[in-house]
Parts: sequence; C-alpha cells; structure tokens
Amino acid sequence: MVLSTVLTVASTLYWVTMALLLFRSVRAVPTLQAPRAPPPSRWPRVSLIMPARDEERSLEPALRSKLRDTYPELELVLVDDRSTDGTGAVADAFARTESRLQVVHVEHLPEGWLGKVHAMQRGLERASGEWVLFSDADIHLAPGLLERVLAHAEHEGLDHVCILPTVTCSGALLQATLTSFFRMICTGGRLWAVSDPSSSAAIGIGAFNLVRRSALERTPGLEWLKMEIGDDVALGVMLKRSGARQAVLNGRSEVSLEFYPSLRALTRALEKNGASVPFPVLFFGNLFLVVLECGLLAGVLSGHGPLRLLAVGTWAVASGVTLGLSRWLGFPRWPAWIPFLGVLPLAWAMVRSGVLALVRGGVLWRGTYYPTSTVRAGSRMRL
Repeated sequence: MVLSTVLTVASTLYWVTMALLLFRSVRAVPTLQAPRAPPPSRWPRVSLIMPARDEERSLEPALRSKLRDTYPELELVLVDDRSTDGTGAVADAFARTESRLQVVHVEHLPEGWLGKVHAMQRGLERASGEWVLFSDADIHLAPGLLERVLAHAEHEGLDHVCILPTVTCSGALLQATLTSFFRMICTGGRLWAVSDPSSSAAIGIGAFNLVRRSALERTPGLEWLKMEIGDDVALGVMLKRSGARQAVLNGRSEVSLEFYPSLRALTRALEKNGASVPFPVLFFGNLFLVVLECGLLAGVLSGHGPLRLLAVGTWAVASGVTLGLSRWLGFPRWPAWIPFLGVLPLAWAMVRSGVLALVRGGVLWRGTYYPTSTVRAGSRMRL
C-alpha cells in the first residue's frame, strides 16, 4: 500500500507538472499563421542546405516541395553524404533542370567529424545566402513559407528561427512513441523561454534551423560541433551563447515529414545516442521516467478507493496533456487514451543504445564507427 501510494502521488505530481509546462509552451509559441509581419524592403538571399544520406525513397517528393517555394532569393544546396543508394542520382537529375539547386557529393569523411555535421559544413562553404536554412533532406515545406518566416524574422530582429514540424507515421505504437517524444521536447525544452535573451533556454530543430549568417559567424562555427551527436540542438545552444536572438514557431501543416517507417527503424536511429552519457545515467534516468509516467497504474490497481480515485484523476490529466499536444501539433489523437504508452518503447530504445555502446565500445553512425571516448570528448551539450 505504501509503495502504491508513493508511485501514484509521484505520478500525479509529474503529470500535473507536464500540464503546466505544456500550457506555457502553447501560450508562448505562435503558429506560423499568427506572425503576419510586413515584407522587408529587400528580400535577403536564403541558402537552403540539405544534408542527405541514403534518402532515395523520400528525397524526390521532399525536394519538389522545396522547389515549389516562390521565395525570390532562394538557392538550394543538397549535400550527398556518401550515400550507398540512388540519392546522388536523384539529386543530380533535379539539378540538371533546376538552376537554383546545387549538389555537393561527399566521397570521404575527414577524421574527427560526424557525417551530418561535415555535410552541413560542406553545404555552408558552397552557400552564398545572408540567411542559411539547415533542413533535413526528407522535410516538406509549404509554398510561401519562407516569405512569411523571413518577414517575421527581419521584423523582429531575430537571428535564429526554429519550427516544430508536423510528423506523420504508420503503426499505432510508433504514433504513441512519437507523441511522447514531442511532449518531452515541448515541456523539457522550456520553449516559452527560448526567445528570452536572459534565459539559457535554447533550441535547435533539424527540420528547420534558419540562421542569420552574421550571427553564425559570431560563433565558434560548425567545426566546434563536429563531434556533437545532437547537432541540431547544439547549434541552437551555440548560437544562444553567442548572443543570437532566437524564436520557435509551431509549423503545423507547413513543415512536415514522414517519421521513421517503423519502430525498428526508430530504435536503430537512436543507437547513436548510446555513448553520449554513462550507462548508469542512461539506464536509471529512463527507468525513473517510466516510473513517473506509469506510476498511476499502481493506484488504479491498488483496490484502495481514495488512491484509485487519485490515479483515475491523474490518468485524466495525462490524457488531457496528450490530447492538447496532439491537437496543437496536428498529431493523431488516439494516444491520449493511453498517454504513457509511448514512453515504454522510447525508454527501451535508449537503454538498448547504451547497451550496444558498452558492447561495441562506441557507436556506429552513418557507416562510421566512433569510440565512446571520442564521442564524449566532442560533446558540447555538457559545456
């Protein structure tokens, strides 16, 4: 009875905190339809840089969506990072008929670099824009998006704009996992404080990282992040520490991608995180998270009337949090019925990544092996 009470109360406090944090994020983060700033007197040149590795399946429709944008000063730089499929051929075919598109082929990865960060650097070297948009190769952008975002950024004097994407996927368990993942981003990332220059809160999103080039030049540069696994968030942290003004927007239906095709694919993608922190921290951190998310079940099953009532009320709060997030981001709403379901495969994938890092002595990412000592030495998120 004591254990059930402790678990239920802890879970109640956790989910009430989640509700408050999500409410703050929703209030502070506008949708893309909200900012309607006047156009600038001159449209600045934008370079859209897309790192791509083995993206043959998703590249063509995503690239077509970006090429449909009518932004008047847009260049696109696609960096084919040692792909083993037809990614390079698809990109080259587009480049032959589209003058705005340049393709950079990376054949060899220099020692001491992660593949994606190196591809971003190669794209930056080719880019000529006053603004640089780092966007994953499988991202779809709605027509007219860049004009609205650039007008907003110039009007507000921003240096870095991130956009939360709408993400689609197939499979019930994968959808629940996706919802839990974004809930943690929207609550743990302190989105409400990102635009506050006095706050340390910072964000970076691989789907849409728009950076003023002069602000990027005030930082140590991408070379400083060359061994950072979480390159998108680390980019935002680096910019914020250098004095860049940041903002985050909700890109529901304007910025989108298809999530991993299966839960297995997501699990494999998360393998790269296993060497980032010591295994005990990874294991017990995820165990603690599962206990907080699922602790309400102890009260439901306890048979004790008041405790069961508290647990049912907590379940209702958790469902409300999940439903609110799903409506806000345009995600499927059914996970609200079992709001803690998605954390289970997510925690399993993270613990599995730690076990593999222990066994391998490092991580295998984008076809290259990195020892644990090298990964941790290159991590900037801890500094």
